[in-house]
Amino acid sequence: MKNKKLIEINRLCKHFVLHQQDGLRLPVLHGVSLSAEAGECVAVTGGSGAGKSTLLKCLYANYRTQAGSARVRHLDVWIDMASAHAREVLAVRRYTIGYVSQFLRVIPRVAALDIVMAPMLAVGMEAQVSRRRAQVLLERLHIASRLWTLPPATFSGGEQQRINIARGFAASPPVMLLDEPTAALDDANRGAVIELIREARRRGAAVLGIFHDEAVRDAVATRHFELHPVAAHA
Repeated sequence: MKNKKLIEINRLCKHFVLHQQDGLRLPVLHGVSLSAEAGECVAVTGGSGAGKSTLLKCLYANYRTQAGSARVRHLDVWIDMASAHAREVLAVRRYTIGYVSQFLRVIPRVAALDIVMAPMLAVGMEAQVSRRRAQVLLERLHIASRLWTLPPATFSGGEQQRINIARGFAASPPVMLLDEPTAALDDANRGAVIELIREARRRGAAVLGIFHDEAVRDAVATRHFELHPVAAHA
């Protein structure tokens, strides 16, 4: 499994058009190339506005790009998320990519336990096995069992983020995209997340992450990839 490339980004370009400002073109990524292999954790670094979150969203196909490719190895076939059809994108998200964003977005009134179970059920895992793994993840992330049957909308920000993390890691996907997973977490929960990332690497996942917490970054990253703000004329 080692040395098997799972992410390959080549000359990726992304700009936004500000329609309320007379179509002003705002370049964010220009000619970005990056790859990640099984067992790696690549920390994406750079100042505010360098396009770190945008890069992850392009790889997850939340954003369409203007040029270049953002390929993920999906069931041993390369899929370019920059040009993939909607059905392909959904399949890659279901089976291959785990994405932990900075915000929890879920259907209202769905219990926390069900939210964490959902990715496992989606890939065909038995309900009993899914439930037990979800419970273990919630325990490891210090979510009190009395909260498991409640919807996370009423939880604190830190609790919601831990539900988000548990859901992202639940189905053990081969590619993990992490956008500041430990922001708003205390020391104990940061430690739990560090261990989850290390376990993902040990099982052969390729991790691409943004970690503003330097201690967390140093604890999990195998190497860094720095982004720089794009000049306005790019």
